[in-house]
Amino acid sequence: MPATLLDFRSKSKRAMQSFVRTFGPGDPDDEANLPMDAKPRRWVDPKTGKEISRLKSVVVDDKGNLLLKRLITICIVGAIGAACFLMYVSGVASYQEAPVSVKEETTVQDDNTLRWGSKRGFCMTCVNAPYRGWSWWFGWGECKCHAGWSGACCDIPMLNNGECALYDEELVLIHDHSVVPGIPFHKDLVTSPCSNAWSIDALGQGVAPVVVNMLYNIIDERPPDYVVESLDDLHAATKENSYWSLLWETLKLFAAIFTDDRGAEYDMLNSLTECEGVASDYASDSTGLTALSTMGRCYEAEMDALDEVYTGQYKPTLPEYNNFWRLIDPEESILFAMVDNVNDTIPVAWMRSDDMFGWLRLVGSNPDMLRVAVAADFNSNFDVTDAIYNTAMGESGSGTLDAALAEGRLFMMDFSIFGGGVSDNDGKYLHAPKALFAVPQDTSKRLVTVAIQMMQEPSDEYPLMGAPDPSIRDQFVEKDDGTKSKDFSPTMSESDKQTLIKWAMSKTAVQAAESSYFEVVTHFGRTHLVMEPFMMATKIAFHETHPIRKLLEPHFEGTLHINQGAVDSLISVGGVIDKIFPPPITVTQSLAVTSCKDFLENFNDNMLPKTFEKRGTSTLPAEYPFRDDGLLLWNAITDWTLDYLKITYSSDSKMRKDPWLKCFWDLLVSVDGGMLKNVGDNGHGVLYTREYLAEFLALIIWTGSGQHAATNFPQKDVGAHITMNPTAAWADGKLNAAGLSIQNWFDMLPPLHEAFDQLNTEYLLGSVHYNRLGRYEEDYRNGHFTGAYRDAELRFQAALDNLESIIVARNQVSGTMRGDVFPYIILMPDNTPNSINI
Repeated sequence: MPATLLDFRSKSKRAMQSFVRTFGPGDPDDEANLPMDAKPRRWVDPKTGKEISRLKSVVVDDKGNLLLKRLITICIVGAIGAACFLMYVSGVASYQEAPVSVKEETTVQDDNTLRWGSKRGFCMTCVNAPYRGWSWWFGWGECKCHAGWSGACCDIPMLNNGECALYDEELVLIHDHSVVPGIPFHKDLVTSPCSNAWSIDALGQGVAPVVVNMLYNIIDERPPDYVVESLDDLHAATKENSYWSLLWETLKLFAAIFTDDRGAEYDMLNSLTECEGVASDYASDSTGLTALSTMGRCYEAEMDALDEVYTGQYKPTLPEYNNFWRLIDPEESILFAMVDNVNDTIPVAWMRSDDMFGWLRLVGSNPDMLRVAVAADFNSNFDVTDAIYNTAMGESGSGTLDAALAEGRLFMMDFSIFGGGVSDNDGKYLHAPKALFAVPQDTSKRLVTVAIQMMQEPSDEYPLMGAPDPSIRDQFVEKDDGTKSKDFSPTMSESDKQTLIKWAMSKTAVQAAESSYFEVVTHFGRTHLVMEPFMMATKIAFHETHPIRKLLEPHFEGTLHINQGAVDSLISVGGVIDKIFPPPITVTQSLAVTSCKDFLENFNDNMLPKTFEKRGTSTLPAEYPFRDDGLLLWNAITDWTLDYLKITYSSDSKMRKDPWLKCFWDLLVSVDGGMLKNVGDNGHGVLYTREYLAEFLALIIWTGSGQHAATNFPQKDVGAHITMNPTAAWADGKLNAAGLSIQNWFDMLPPLHEAFDQLNTEYLLGSVHYNRLGRYEEDYRNGHFTGAYRDAELRFQAALDNLESIIVARNQVSGTMRGDVFPYIILMPDNTPNSINI
């Protein structure tokens, strides 16, 4: 026999003898010297001389006295052992495989699909139970499980016919809606956000300044200082999270206005009789929708008052438009991309420079449409030549178009989605332009606009326009009327003048087309509507304590609420979108639905890094704030979701065994549910790793936070600027019109009523910042995350704080557009809400 085996047997025998010596009576020294092959001792009662049992010998001494302490100890140990054994037997007996159905004809599921726990005996903890019955402690009772869980360990999912059970209310994914068909939408789920804070923010940050704007723009003056101070007090009241504080400051504001001597203001305010019901409507409807509807009637009353003053389709002058903007943006930071002076009667700066026009492709409300150009873009329908390219670049030896194309320095925006455009829908026109941009050979420089064509095919009416020669772009002189405004130089040739006018008209056609595209496709379709299937699947699939539901819920706050408001009043027949955007409302609704479905059916392609790869913009343009800041935010979110999932699931296998996650996934990939395609680790609908699930959840969170912020909040600074960004062309903009003059450009701008609609709507939508990304404890619910999840949340917040400082530093770099002209603050974490709530 091998020595190692002999050694093992020897050690085992000694261990047994040690056990006997420990628990048996007698002289330990004698027993310590027993030979290995000795017979077991026979135990004798010293009083009677009779042999006694080994068990009795354990609890009596050599004089026959009972060892009470030892007996009690042994009894306790025995009771505990028996209880553990009973609990184990009870646990094994009560454990069952998760059934497909609660019916008798149940079948056992594959081991990797429905089991949440593991086969084990008694549960030392019941994590899915609010409490345990007293009998649980003795091994035959069960945990009192949360809804959706069953079994002694609360680890068996309650499934209904292989699908998730709905525990709180009846709810299904539906595909019909009276206004926006084809999108999962359930009106019964529309509730107000968790507090009055959203309404307070909306009124204090958005509505009140809009009302003041309406009142003072009409008389072509800025409000007096005491009104501005009241407005500041009102804005500050939003931070108190008190509706009554806000209401009081609002009353003070209007009292200040009423004390003014100007009769025009008093008359206008006096006409707003519908506003009297706002407070009572808010009190009777906590969602705030009724109150907002009342404010809509109030706004219409204001518009009626304007119509009484200005009959017909009155169009303001450029100085009047400028004064609209001065109230919205006292710093006038973006105004001077259009004019040099608020009194300018022609768009001097817009004709002189294209810097802001190119910059808006990278920081405006549609920052993810620019793509790298390909050879197929250049043909007889878009015949850009080397001469056009070299004139635009303004460089000696700037090379050829083909060389720039090969180097990946040419970029396109193509609005072919609009087909042949829209011709005169209640005076509104929509072109379908193409625009070419280029990065200079020194790739650190700004994006240059090369050429614009207002329609998909060139014609005499809409020819291809190359950027004007720099030598003719600054032929302006100051008028001698004391206003310091500028006009065309008297020495300027008519040909040069018309070239600049046509170029201004072409740029405005692009801006108007982008307005329609962004509002319906990028904004409403690809953020607001996209979130709904995920909200509903989360509600259906996960019980309320499930970690993934807790992760996602803060990013859904207020979204159905604001979507219902949009469906009822914004993207409806007779709504604002119908009034100021060119496509018929049915076409607008169809575009929103189509864009939403495109997102859902190409899910993996919407991961933020992939979007830049797909568009060829991962490295150029060099200065691209939406990309650069967006990727910072994306990486922080993906780190947070992966951190969170590693706390929730110790392995990929444990993740795949979560039945609720499976339900969530199945709902979303179902053709009758979320309609997701190109999804999963391999793009074919399979969820396999925590790393992929982290990206999946990150895309949901990013869409409701960063992506929506990037498209929504530029509305305040850019969308509300009427002359730069009209929502429609209000004339056909034909470039071969007889006697073409600057008036042809003015004709493309909106009339007064529609100008107010645009300014006030986009200013309001771009103003309200309710809650902040990642601030769950402060802005969502105290104690929402605890334990290891809270620690992970703090790491996420630290990452957000760090990237905020990085963005601040980027906005201070001289020699850059964001440092010298127009800083990009949209994706600062403190400016990025957790959810879509405006």
